[in-house]
Amino acid sequence: TRCLYKRYQAPRPLVFSRGKIRLHMHSANIEYEQKLFTAGYRLIAGLDEVGRGALAGPVSVGVAVLDQQNQQILEGLTDSKALTPKRREALIPRIQKWCSYAIGHTTPAEIDVLGMTYALRLAAQRALADLAHRGLYPEAVLLDGKHDWLSPQPANLLDSIDPVYRRYEDLLHRVWHSDDSNARKGWSGPVTTIIKGDYQCASIAAASVVAKVDRDAFMESLSAENPHYGWAKNKGYGSVVHRQAISEYGPSVYHRLSWSLPTTEEQLMNA
Repeated sequence: TRCLYKRYQAPRPLVFSRGKIRLHMHSANIEYEQKLFTAGYRLIAGLDEVGRGALAGPVSVGVAVLDQQNQQILEGLTDSKALTPKRREALIPRIQKWCSYAIGHTTPAEIDVLGMTYALRLAAQRALADLAHRGLYPEAVLLDGKHDWLSPQPANLLDSIDPVYRRYEDLLHRVWHSDDSNARKGWSGPVTTIIKGDYQCASIAAASVVAKVDRDAFMESLSAENPHYGWAKNKGYGSVVHRQAISEYGPSVYHRLSWSLPTTEEQLMNA
């Protein structure tokens, strides 16, 4: 273990030289991953979401997978929100060489039916199923934040009559191709939540970058057919321009209609 930790040094945030201060780009480290590797896990996944608070577009979850052979830090890799779009996009080819990853999405219509917790879980399961179909099944997950939205709650007697739970289980069944009796019923395993994990933990940071770049590109593509909402810039979040456009033009099929949108009842009915 001691040798593993000596393979890198955390970068200093500031360097003083001849009276001037030069800023260093922060890089997330692999301390959390190494602890799990030392504990015997062979394949670790970092998870992060993007789009949770948007008014339009999907909620997306990135999953980045590291194995025991990957003990190197990717310089400049950090929380996607701390990076410019240009820096995020420049990281993608390097992330592709550094780890395996997948991105899952839950649509606005699904969010309206399921609510956000199930929507996040479904997006994550879609990404994890993608990896599993490529022969990569993480043994443990590192999750950004303090709330574990990935692990299902203990079953109770009311689940069988809860339409939201039943809809989620149906979608999960389809994701993992459970018509095959040998298929898994979904990913399950130990989950470690890490506050500001996208800043500290390299696998989570990678997940945040790939999910952000992918979802941003999707919202920009939608903006071409819905230019008045300003999605090319606001990416579906509740900017002033976006809210004004919703009030004027009404919501689109890409909006989350169950959310508190600045619309009339008639506009909602016509969406």
